[in-house]
Amino acid sequence: MIIGLYRKIENLWFAWPQKLRFLLVGGFNTVFSYSLFVLMVAGLGIPYQAAIAVGYVISTNVSIFTMRYYVFRSCGNLRREYAKAFGVYLATMFLNYVFMYLTVDVWSVNEILAQGIYTVIITVFTYLMHKYFSFRQPAR
Repeated sequence: MIIGLYRKIENLWFAWPQKLRFLLVGGFNTVFSYSLFVLMVAGLGIPYQAAIAVGYVISTNVSIFTMRYYVFRSCGNLRREYAKAFGVYLATMFLNYVFMYLTVDVWSVNEILAQGIYTVIITVFTYLMHKYFSFRQPAR
């Protein structure tokens, strides 16, 4: 009964356009990742540099698996896709450090605000990289 209900919900979910699914799943992943950053920086007093690294380790895995299945519905090689997606997130982490250094350390912008701005900016890049690189399906 539960599996049947799940299948019905899943069928409804995959009837929605991919971009809408990306917005919803990406929204969840973004809120999760940003909340983790805020908790570490504002709640626990962890420096933003360490919070970025710890946050990426945790949130990258959640994001890869939710994007892979619930957005792109990929059935490709898990190891290969994971490695490609992890590479995308590694690049975004590097860009995150550069952005945070410039905004926080050079221009004295609040860490929480700077991370929020970065999150908005990087979202489109991440979608395009996953669509055309990480989870791209071979031409049929």
